[in-house]
Amino acid sequence: MKDPHNYRAVGWSMVVVAGSLAITGLLVLAIGQDAYFSDKILKHKQAEFKEMKEMESQLKDQSTELDEKLEADATQSGMFILATYLE
Repeated sequence: MKDPHNYRAVGWSMVVVAGSLAITGLLVLAIGQDAYFSDKILKHKQAEFKEMKEMESQLKDQSTELDEKLEADATQSGMFILATYLE
């Protein structure tokens, strides 16, 4: 039985493995001192999300207040029929 001699494929796979290990090493050097790097990113994203939700709820509250105000104005000014028709 003939030996397949896959030396070239094995060599390139070793280059890929060495490259990935080098990239991992550079990442460790870059953020090695900050043990809670990912935790800080997660907390920052959660704070952004909470802030966006608060802004969204404020906008909804303002729009419902505006709708209620328009409805109250329509009933007081005798435009109740027109307001109900437009809804």
